[in-house]
Amino acid sequence: MALKPTLPCAVFLLVCLINIISSSSPLTNGASKTNPMKPPRLAVTLIHPDSIRSPYYNRNASSYDLVERAIDGSIARIRSLSKRVAVPNDYSFRAGLIADIRGVAFLVKISVGTPPAPQLLLIDTGSDLFWFQCVPCISCFKQSLPLFDPAKSSSYSNIRCNSAACTLSTRECDRDKGYCTYNYTYVDGSGTRGNLASENVTFETSDEGTMVIPIRVVGCGHENSGSVDGQLTGILGLSYHPYLSLIQQVGSKFSICIGDIHDPQYQYNQLVLGDDSVLEGDSTTLDVYGGHYYVNLQGISVGDTRLKIDPEAFKRAPSGQGGVVLDSGSGLTWLRGDGYVPLQNEVRRLLEPRLRRAKYGHDVEFLCYVGTVQTDLQRFPVVTFHLEDGAELVLDIDNMFFQVKPNMFCMTVVQSDLKLQGLSLIGVLAQQYHNIGYDISQKKLFIQRIDCDLLDRDSAFS
Repeated sequence: MALKPTLPCAVFLLVCLINIISSSSPLTNGASKTNPMKPPRLAVTLIHPDSIRSPYYNRNASSYDLVERAIDGSIARIRSLSKRVAVPNDYSFRAGLIADIRGVAFLVKISVGTPPAPQLLLIDTGSDLFWFQCVPCISCFKQSLPLFDPAKSSSYSNIRCNSAACTLSTRECDRDKGYCTYNYTYVDGSGTRGNLASENVTFETSDEGTMVIPIRVVGCGHENSGSVDGQLTGILGLSYHPYLSLIQQVGSKFSICIGDIHDPQYQYNQLVLGDDSVLEGDSTTLDVYGGHYYVNLQGISVGDTRLKIDPEAFKRAPSGQGGVVLDSGSGLTWLRGDGYVPLQNEVRRLLEPRLRRAKYGHDVEFLCYVGTVQTDLQRFPVVTFHLEDGAELVLDIDNMFFQVKPNMFCMTVVQSDLKLQGLSLIGVLAQQYHNIGYDISQKKLFIQRIDCDLLDRDSAFS
């Protein structure tokens, strides 16, 4: 005869059933250390190309070789972006990225598909699509990892031409196959072309587990070209598109913390996605235009001296020209002339009574001196970029200067000439030692000066 379970036994069975249902959720896999009360923070480690964790790490490269590469990459980057902002509605240049690894662009390692296939991606705040190379490969650049094969992933699904997802994304279609497509051309002539699809993406989490997120739009690239060199598999775009971009799909928030990019051992640079993004510190207005993140720079101070700069110098014109972009792909900071010259003059006034000017041969004119940053600039005041609503980006000597030769240092801020559409750009060297949070739906940017190591430890106990 069947026995009727007692109340405690029934409760036990109910708890077991809930646990079984929870364990089969598509958001996490069995290896995750997820706390069931709160999803873990999607904190992805950012890998600087010169760090020991990077496949590009060269133990024989001198720090001065790396500086040269960063400068070359920064020049290529701003030239690319200036062409991009000149035609903000031209979809053929929407990605706006020179697809190579020069400079200081960061890498991330994530996995896509079921079972997960690892990818090595370049992050770019100027690109709105998350894409990777795929089988069948009509034309692909070399990569270190196996090409992703959609046929081997049980979670992969092409987006159909007649779907709302296609209409809201690119509105491009392969009529023969009935699949939604994309076709991005970069300013340097490289590009990517392929299918749009939905797919699972596996992220590592801040508690050393993993989380699987279903992403409704990714790019599966079958025809790809670019000046990459055998490592990268694609691009993780962090720009905003109301439907297409990864950022919109995970909650329209993200934060980037950058520490000491000169230290190859430093391992705490991180990207946090979604609602657990670190939005702390002072806030300022964030303007998304043409796929780029603009801030309203209202003035600059050197120590207690507020420089005489017309606030209109940093305004973006209705045509799209000018303005100040916060960027992840340039090491240098670029200021248009009427903003740069007062800063240069104040630096010269402070340094030239005791230091000798030096000439650094390059395509760009740098303000340089004979000496070393750590010895000759110990008493140099901080430089403050004053943003709208009282937020400040504070630059100390490691943000403002870099050692280009054993006995020569230069300012990391350079002049943006007229050929660059009046664009100003705040690069990665200025963003060092800051966590910067983007809340796109609220149009707010948060700036917190912090060591990313402390940020990482704080998140472990939150």
